[in-house]
Amino acid sequence: MSYINTNKNRPNIGFTLIEILVVVAIIAILAGILLAALSGVQNAAKKTQTSTLMQSFGRACDEFALDNGRYPGILPDAVVDGVAITPMQNALLELMGGARVKHSQSPTAAIEEYDNFAGDATIEFALNDPITGFNWEIAFNENRFGEGPWLSGRVHEPYFSPKASDLKYKPYDASISDYTLPSLIDSWETPIIYLRSIRKSGPIIDFAISGTLPQFDLPGLDQYFEDAVNMNASLLSLDAPSIDEEMRMGYLTLAIAHPTFWEGDWEGGGVGWGTSRGRYLMISAGEDRTFFEVANEQMHTNQTVNPSNPFNSLEDPWSGQITPEMMDTFNDVIVFGGA
Repeated sequence: MSYINTNKNRPNIGFTLIEILVVVAIIAILAGILLAALSGVQNAAKKTQTSTLMQSFGRACDEFALDNGRYPGILPDAVVDGVAITPMQNALLELMGGARVKHSQSPTAAIEEYDNFAGDATIEFALNDPITGFNWEIAFNENRFGEGPWLSGRVHEPYFSPKASDLKYKPYDASISDYTLPSLIDSWETPIIYLRSIRKSGPIIDFAISGTLPQFDLPGLDQYFEDAVNMNASLLSLDAPSIDEEMRMGYLTLAIAHPTFWEGDWEGGGVGWGTSRGRYLMISAGEDRTFFEVANEQMHTNQTVNPSNPFNSLEDPWSGQITPEMMDTFNDVIVFGGA
């Protein structure tokens, strides 16, 4: 009996190992491209969200200033030390409420309100005013944070109401007496720097001319670096090698200065003279969570970075080679505002 092979003319419907590997490689390449594009879209969305949040905070500050003739701050600027309370925290407490303050010369109504409020306070501490000599006491109740500020003898509607995810603070721990007041954070969960000018004339920052009061006082910048990733890579960090306090303030001055209306005073030891871009500014570290990343080529001699030691080729901010426009090339998100 003979058999006929009926399969000999059928095409081979399987795949060879090489074909399978080629398909897998193509899928891997496409997946990598898709993930990179998706990551870019996500970071762009986070940048937009952060910018929108900072603009909202700025509008709240402007509205408060229109209503009250001053920018928000539950404590006077001279009292803000940047450690117990930062400029951002000082503004938030008056925009959102949840705190009371007093000193020995406060009006009777303010003292009575403070004493009643302090009975249920989560945190109480005191700070000295170096100008007046007053000892300011502040009481904070985290359960009343967001109810609105106490103004003109009553609780006012809050000027600013961010989402809970836009805020970060450490509740009081009685066992170790540790806490942090609420701060505004960006979409990468890094605290946002808030700086406000307190004078309309003089150098932008106080390294330009010795003894001249600056437009911006800068307490507490170090506090913002505690949560930043790779803080040694920031132009603003004192922990970074080869960067001293004067250089740090120089870079920051260039970031604040208006690109057109500024003047470098190299022999005077600073770049402080000029007009700032706004009455106040907010700075987010951006997606790398590092304020003013040292590896930015614009900050280096011949725009060449030594990857093994990027601090070697840094241009000194006082050299005249760095301009305010160059400070715009970082991925930090910066919003200016105020008149």
